[in-house]
Amino acid sequence: MELASAVLGRAEIFEREPLDHVVARLSWRDGRLDAARAAVTAAVAAAPAGGSVYLPVSASVSADHAERRDVAQACGFALFQEKEGFWWADTGQAIPDPVGLRLEPMSRIGREPFAHVIAQCVAQTLDRTDALVFGRRQPEQWVATFLDHHASGADAQSWLYAETPAGVPVGFVGLAQRESDPAVGTIVLIGVLPEQRGRRHVDRLLLAAYRAARTRGFAEVQSLVDVANHPMTAAMLRSGADSDADPWHNWLYLISAPAAESS
Repeated sequence: MELASAVLGRAEIFEREPLDHVVARLSWRDGRLDAARAAVTAAVAAAPAGGSVYLPVSASVSADHAERRDVAQACGFALFQEKEGFWWADTGQAIPDPVGLRLEPMSRIGREPFAHVIAQCVAQTLDRTDALVFGRRQPEQWVATFLDHHASGADAQSWLYAETPAGVPVGFVGLAQRESDPAVGTIVLIGVLPEQRGRRHVDRLLLAAYRAARTRGFAEVQSLVDVANHPMTAAMLRSGADSDADPWHNWLYLISAPAAESS
């Protein structure tokens, strides 16, 4: 939106995996939320007809996240997913052994043992974005792409495959270095096989992740959890992670681009 050659608001739209199209780089002059709304509306109109358009908002990136959420809602976006950030600090506290699990890092055993277990876990995930993307791809393709992005190099040492002492698969946890801070780790994916759930294995996997974080020298672990994933939220709180200690909180809004007019 421009007035007398002054740009009052700007938004861009990108085609981006794993989402269809994303509104990004939203900015506006102070007090000109009308310009922000106009810019977002124009960006949505530029998307392919009938396609899905997402607008992400992050509290850790944007101090004005409340206004951004208001703009999204005023432009007709619906909240697709909300994620809560959890913060665990290594203060030198005792981290118990994850009793009852045998753990092997990807750096030692390779990717193959992980592939089937990850696919089974994610097929029943409570994370809405992961479920959306997983449903659009072949399981093997989803797993391979995800590991390419999050389990390469040094991070392979803190992707842990879990089984019982008898060798029965249980699940996995993937801890990676946070891209923006080499002193911080993040749990990018964690899963327990459906037949192994209800036994507090997730608590043991979180302990394993925190022990791996200490081994790698991370001062803290920051992770995001879908607020609709109540079992994972409860497990994070049981592990000592704090949802109030860090502003890491994300919202993802969704709208369908207007359908093409019939001639």
